[in-house]
Formats: sequence, structure tokens, C-alpha cells
Amino acid sequence: MAQEWKLAESSVDDVLELAALVEQGGFDFYERLQANAADPRVKKELEFLRDQEAAHKAFFLEQIRIQGRTPRGNVGPELQEALEREFIAPLQKLYSSSDIDSNFKTLGFGMTLEQKSIDLYREMKTVVNETQRAGLDRIIAEEEGHRRQLQLMRAHY
Repeated sequence: MAQEWKLAESSVDDVLELAALVEQGGFDFYERLQANAADPRVKKELEFLRDQEAAHKAFFLEQIRIQGRTPRGNVGPELQEALEREFIAPLQKLYSSSDIDSNFKTLGFGMTLEQKSIDLYREMKTVVNETQRAGLDRIIAEEEGHRRQLQLMRAHY
């Protein structure tokens, strides 16, 4: 996947915007799951995951502001194409399929999304500054925790 992103050909702002858009997709995913969860414990875990995605998005947007720029909420065409392919289209497919009603399949899909985020953020470390790399290391660790948490939740189904 790393070669498909072509991050080295993009501006740091675009890369940070991309990450914010990925995190918004994660937020929306967990928000949807949380709203449909019947078990209060599962609801609480999904709420935690959703809120961490919001915090990650805030980190990426703040990195843009620190550089004296205003977040745009979009990316250039090449990154947009990769975002569509890797995150948006798979999410739309899930939302329109009957798999959305299967906790086991949906949690597995969430694990896949978390891994894609981890892979993207590892690749991002090659184009951002030292401070941003430290933030990415923290976010990668949290995303790995999300994947493990989803795996544990999935074991109950």
C-alpha cells in the first residue's frame, strides 16, 4: 500500500489533510456502530474508539495550523484517488451491504481499516518533521490498540 500513496510527491499539508480525512472516516464508522450497539459495554468501547479518532484528527489539523496554514478539508487529486480507493469506497460498500448488520464482519472490517491507517501513518513518517513523527508514533500505538480492542470485541461474536 505504501507505494500507492505516493506521499513523497505530496505536500506535508496534503499529507496531514489526508490523515485528518482518514480519522474523520474512522470517527464516522465508530459513531455509526456505537449508535446501533445494544450492549452498553460495547457502546462505551465504541464511544472510546470514536473519541480517539476525533483526537487524532485534531492532532493532524493542529499540525497544519502550527505551520501557519488553515486546514482546507481536502487533498490533491492523487491523494484523493487513493483515499477513495483505500477508505471511502470500502466504507460505502460496507454501509450499503448486509454485512453492516453482522457485528463479527463489521468489527473485522474495522480491524482492516485500523491496519490501513497504521500503514499510512508509518509511510507518513517519511515526509513529516521530527515533532510530527513523534505524534505519529503515539497515534500508531493507539491505532494498534484499537485493532487489538476490536479483535477482543470480535471474539465475543
